[in-house]
Amino acid sequence: MKIDKAALREAAVDTMLGAIVNFPLSWLTITIVLLFTHNSFIISLSQLIVLSILAIIRRYYTRVYFDKRNKRNGL
Repeated sequence: MKIDKAALREAAVDTMLGAIVNFPLSWLTITIVLLFTHNSFIISLSQLIVLSILAIIRRYYTRVYFDKRNKRNGL
């Protein structure tokens, strides 16, 4: 099995960006939601919605960036 180094690099970058962005965003979301409720279901649902929307946006821009980069480099 041959490893696609470009795909591996893209996956690693996206995962690192996710960790860098999601940790403070999770903390902020929990802090804000705790001001209004202590219901764990509402907190979890809020986290799911916020992090999912951000993940889609982050993944889109990561994919567009690497597509442009690969086209420039002739990959």
